[in-house]
Amino acid sequence: MNTTRKCLLFVVLVGLTAAMAAAQSWNHDPNSPIGPNRWGFLGGNYNSFATCGSIVGASTSLTEVGKKQTPVDVLPPTAITSVLQDIAFRYRDTPFVVENTGHVVEVPYENGSEIRIGPGLPDEYKLLQFHFHAPSEHTIKGKLADAELHLVHQNALGELAVVGVLLQIDNAHPNPLFDTIMFGAPLNSGDHELAGEINARDLLPRSRSYYTYTGSLTTPPCTEGVHWFVMAQAVGISKAAVDRLHLIVSMFPNYGGYPNNNRPVRPLNGRAVLFNRE
Repeated sequence: MNTTRKCLLFVVLVGLTAAMAAAQSWNHDPNSPIGPNRWGFLGGNYNSFATCGSIVGASTSLTEVGKKQTPVDVLPPTAITSVLQDIAFRYRDTPFVVENTGHVVEVPYENGSEIRIGPGLPDEYKLLQFHFHAPSEHTIKGKLADAELHLVHQNALGELAVVGVLLQIDNAHPNPLFDTIMFGAPLNSGDHELAGEINARDLLPRSRSYYTYTGSLTTPPCTEGVHWFVMAQAVGISKAAVDRLHLIVSMFPNYGGYPNNNRPVRPLNGRAVLFNRE
């Protein structure tokens, strides 16, 4: 093998190694060695998931690197009622594509939709995608909802804002759009283009009251500095849609049939949760 081919082979091997490290396997099963209680150890040579924190060995001592993690338990009586900017939702229709990422069911969004939470440019956040967790990640007074919708946005400074919507089974008044999404999602990793368009505005509750705090991504690398807005009013979803979401999660690679994709709640560590009444 000549020198040029050896160099090319070396570059390819290095690239594959880097890609394997970047694609570190993880799941949501708390009892799994690659589950949320061990995420902090799974970031490869540079421990890039350390911010997630981890349970050390078989003990219950918690190694906390990230101090402002999500999700949290929201306690309405202790949330500080404040006069805050209402969220202005400016969502447009987007092509109806549903993706199975191997960790969530996700709908990507075209440019042109946003939320605004103030008068300045940094207060304008573009909608990138929305996805689902089941059961919910946030809890209200310690109680899980049946599922949770996360609408992920980014502003001109690269800062993230996520709107969380709790989804509660209500077979009498379900939002049928959730059924369309879940039954249109592929069972294996990939995407499926459905007919027509979708507008995320149709997934929101009527009330625009919300809780807000500073947190993180809820999946590795658990990056902090994320602005969270958890809508106070839940939205109805059918049991069939929730069951379908659990089925899809159970078929994710590395999940071993585990049907949930919610991260356990994290301590507030002195953070305030504010409440804005519409």
